Amino acid sequence: MNPTETGSRCGLWVDKSGRVHVSREGGDGSRIESTEPLRPFAWFGRKFEETALDGMVWHQLEGEGVFQWVAHSPDLATHNTLVKEARGNAPVDAVRPLESLHLLETQDRLFKHVEFGQLRRCQLDIETASSDDEFRNADKPEDRILAIGLRFGDRDRTLVWEAMTNAAELRLLQRLNEVLEEEDPDTIEGHNIYKFDLDFLRRRAKRLKVPCRRGRFGQNASFRSSRLKVAERWIDFPRCDLPGRTVVDTFLLVQLYDISTRELTTFGLKDVAIHFGITAAEGSDRTYLAGNAIHVAYHENRSAFLAYLADDLRETKGIANRLLSTYFEQVKTFPITLQEATLRGTTGKIDLLFWEHYYHANRSTPVPPEVTPFEGGYTRSFQECVFEKVLHFDVASL
Repeated sequence: MNPTETGSRCGLWVDKSGRVHVSREGGDGSRIESTEPLRPFAWFGRKFEETALDGMVWHQLEGEGVFQWVAHSPDLATHNTLVKEARGNAPVDAVRPLESLHLLETQDRLFKHVEFGQLRRCQLDIETASSDDEFRNADKPEDRILAIGLRFGDRDRTLVWEAMTNAAELRLLQRLNEVLEEEDPDTIEGHNIYKFDLDFLRRRAKRLKVPCRRGRFGQNASFRSSRLKVAERWIDFPRCDLPGRTVVDTFLLVQLYDISTRELTTFGLKDVAIHFGITAAEGSDRTYLAGNAIHVAYHENRSAFLAYLADDLRETKGIANRLLSTYFEQVKTFPITLQEATLRGTTGKIDLLFWEHYYHANRSTPVPPEVTPFEGGYTRSFQECVFEKVLHFDVASL
């Protein structure tokens, strides 16, 4: 059976050339990789012909919305050129990221027939050593990674530093790449994983010249500065993207959860685990080590060190069990990746759904909601789309 014709998509990544890489569920819990073509398109306020580009296909849309033309490009390079040159010269709207564009165009969804319990999940937590009394700093030569804790289902695979040498730490980082390729998880979950674990691993890997090959399709991780709005606050963090996989930061999910409850006074892993009942308040089922005692325990009480790391993984999984399923269900509704679902607000997700309905109904689109307010700002075609496509009303009977 052709892998592109069966199995729910469990991972999606569009490369720079415009090729779509897909990881599908194989029916037995396995994952099957394949590629698909991307059909890039964008909406325009007018037919933009100032730049002659081969292979462009223009289609005028019905309705009286602002964006009355859709243009399909033969490849991603042509699409990017057209959109870039149109900006400032004509109204233009293009779907980003490209994974959402592909899901929107194909009307498919990630994890469509996969249950939450069938996700291939990995919890990750690292323990590090400081060469002085200050907080660990990955840029200091002697502030090293002691161990990388990984949990896959009910199995722990703990990678431990074998010696106090650069060669041993280099091998530890290489082994992480190998284990992730072997286990092939859909998600990598951690508490404060963006700001600490993945960033520390990145900086140590850069120092030791080890590629961060942790994505699917043989791809390296990519990093960029990002920010998330949580109620009245902005949280800055170094975002990590792993092609074909989802990074889940439970530290951020907890803060999004607390917007409505306002029950938490601190968002640390151990306090949140107690709040959710994952760990008993009296701590009888948990190993605790003070920050300055972790390095000592590694050398002098290895069993306590490993128990502490295992409890970190257990609590991370418990928090993700509680909070991630909501976002997992969202990706079955919206043309969006799971990682984007955890980091994008509700308005952005709904926008994607509206654009999808416009696109497949061949309707012109209004100015995006962030530009024009909802009250009286949209055309009749927008109202028709909402009623007919989203709420499944019969427009003719209204």
